[in-house]
Amino acid sequence: MQLVFLLLEFLGMGIVLWIVMFMSLVLLHELGHFITAKKSGVKVLEFGIGIPPKICKLRTDKSGTVYTLNLLPLGGFVKLKGEDPNNHEDFHAKNSFITAKLRKKIIILVAGVGMNFLVARALFSFIFWQGTKPISLLPENAFRADSHSYLIPTFSFLEKEGFTSGSLSALPAKVSEVLPQNIASDMGIKPGDTILAINGEKINVINIGMVLRERIGKSLEISYKRGKKTLIGSWMCAEEDCILWVSFNIGNDVSIKQIKFPLGRAIVAGLQEIGAETKLTLNALGTLWSNLLSFNKNKIKTALSKLTGPVGAVKLGETLLKEWGWKLYLGFAGLISLALAIFNVIPLPALDWGRLLGVLIQWIGRLKPEKYFTIENYINIIFFILLMTLGVYIILTDLIRFWWVHIPFLS
Repeated sequence: MQLVFLLLEFLGMGIVLWIVMFMSLVLLHELGHFITAKKSGVKVLEFGIGIPPKICKLRTDKSGTVYTLNLLPLGGFVKLKGEDPNNHEDFHAKNSFITAKLRKKIIILVAGVGMNFLVARALFSFIFWQGTKPISLLPENAFRADSHSYLIPTFSFLEKEGFTSGSLSALPAKVSEVLPQNIASDMGIKPGDTILAINGEKINVINIGMVLRERIGKSLEISYKRGKKTLIGSWMCAEEDCILWVSFNIGNDVSIKQIKFPLGRAIVAGLQEIGAETKLTLNALGTLWSNLLSFNKNKIKTALSKLTGPVGAVKLGETLLKEWGWKLYLGFAGLISLALAIFNVIPLPALDWGRLLGVLIQWIGRLKPEKYFTIENYINIIFFILLMTLGVYIILTDLIRFWWVHIPFLS
């Protein structure tokens, strides 16, 4: 037991909780594939906890499925019979994935995403029933769309829903926190400063998001007060957004009430939250991909700099747990579960719906399975390597951003 506590102290509680939470969500995703494969008559060769190299075999069930424990705590996997075209016997067996009917293949492939959606809804519904605070507030019209999310709302939405007291429109925009490597920090704005005007227009907490939105792709001049001094900063907003990435001190005159519903209403709110978060995520992903595929060096660099991976998530999780407790951390877990679902819906090779697209192409074209899935396997490997490379890049930039680690060529 003492060794466990020493390990927790070395790694940090935030990292351990993140690993447990992320592992659980990925394993639940894989459990969706596992259950539907079993029910569809497709043999599951292995259910892996963690990512290889393998540490040990845990057990083998009556159907022949081997349960293994693996070294890397990054989730898990399900290995189905017939996924390897080079194994001719398994590939054409009656209980293989390839010989299963099309509808069964579709059910198996979408079950992981479905499980993550169900987990997200259950977590959202639970915390809305128990009562929670938002994770963060969005600037008004930050994503060219109104946010109807309770966990990542705009103040005006919460005000409309009756979860606020007081009004922000009369409050000065006094900065309480500035995220590093963003517009505000690059302009020299610091916590304690009060933003007075943007391009001559007077600013308060409620209108700053709308004013910034009008400056997308244009020059930005901010006057702000520090003590008795009035300072001015200039910037050119990117073509995709103009967000300062600061938070404001709203004092005691304005407060956000606890978001709490009766059980029935909480279940409905959980489903509404799925829709609202999905809309926000797709909007952000659309902007990200348009920049990454623009072949514009500055846009690509800006897009990559805004990506946040596991390290950033650990820091956010630690903050939520420390400031608001376990209920909001469960909401955070729901957001991660939903993100996993949306990520796997992207029809790219190596992802669930990329594989689903491959199955449909092979079925519609009546292509010979051995040749088609052999080629698809190579494509999946290439995309898996690319995704892992991007993941490593995001982790390294997160270390620079959140832990100030010096990494040659990046920092």
